[in-house]
Amino acid sequence: MTIGGRHTYRLQVGNPDALNLSLVKAPHLSLVLLLTARSSSSAIGRAARTARASVRRSDRFALVPVLASAGRFIPDIAASPIPPTGDVSVAQQVERLRDLPDDAVIEDLAHTFGPELPPWWRSTADRPHRWLDSYASLTADAWSAVSARWRQAQPLLDLEARRVGAAVVRGCTDVLLNALHPRMRYEDGEILVPATRDVTLGLGRRRLVLIPTVAGPSGRLVGFDLPDVAYLAYPVRGQDGLDGNGSSPMDRDEDPLCQVLGPMRARLLRAADRPISMSQLATAAGCSPRMTSYHCDQLGAAGLIVRERHGQAVLVSRTTRGQELADLLGA
Repeated sequence: MTIGGRHTYRLQVGNPDALNLSLVKAPHLSLVLLLTARSSSSAIGRAARTARASVRRSDRFALVPVLASAGRFIPDIAASPIPPTGDVSVAQQVERLRDLPDDAVIEDLAHTFGPELPPWWRSTADRPHRWLDSYASLTADAWSAVSARWRQAQPLLDLEARRVGAAVVRGCTDVLLNALHPRMRYEDGEILVPATRDVTLGLGRRRLVLIPTVAGPSGRLVGFDLPDVAYLAYPVRGQDGLDGNGSSPMDRDEDPLCQVLGPMRARLLRAADRPISMSQLATAAGCSPRMTSYHCDQLGAAGLIVRERHGQAVLVSRTTRGQELADLLGA
């Protein structure tokens, strides 16, 4: 399982509309992201500090290597002891950790890192039983401290399930995959994620699982090397509302185009129904020029818009595919 880096973790999936795709609720991945968060966001930073502060001194032994792995590869045994083939609670993950044999830790560390373990995981390899017990205990304690955030997010998670379903049914899976996270993208039959080393894997007959998380807008976790599934854990939309700073998730625009693209990209695609300059587009969408350019990059990568220079102006317009999507979703 990887979080990020300068290299690329590639999952070869082929035709996105032929994927065996599902959405799973796996709150343990949200907890791992909170425990390792370095967000400057006051709300996420506060939740992260609360989670870490709940860890008893006797269990910090197990947290140290996980924190040291933030931004690198985290062993699956720490990220998701029970693979996310279906909805799985944190309580079930804790029970699994308590039941695992010591050899499972050694095998997973070797699978993740090879024969030369990073220094921060060597004490775990030396004392796997202690690590399993401590990690189970700290997981239970940390979840008790922050689980209210997950409960408050249930309307958001339900809305996300409808968004994913709408994209799949309407043949827009590639658009969906490009809208999960700024640093995850689908391109030419591959899902690409920044990593600390270059790895390419094939999905094969496995299922691709989407896992929305509530650990802030930037966190992500991916696991491409599990035997039965490959997963993408990404931030669910509308998390500001969980902290009392935003509107209720049920008050948001839920028209089909917004469900698939998100509100900002939907506004941009609607505004590009005829050639329009970037500055006019930013004004029409109520977005800064820099963010307009970023979202247009994503829409362009999905084949929904094209940008062409005319004199000193860059004009944006829908492609045939963008027009078809807008027509299909009632733009």
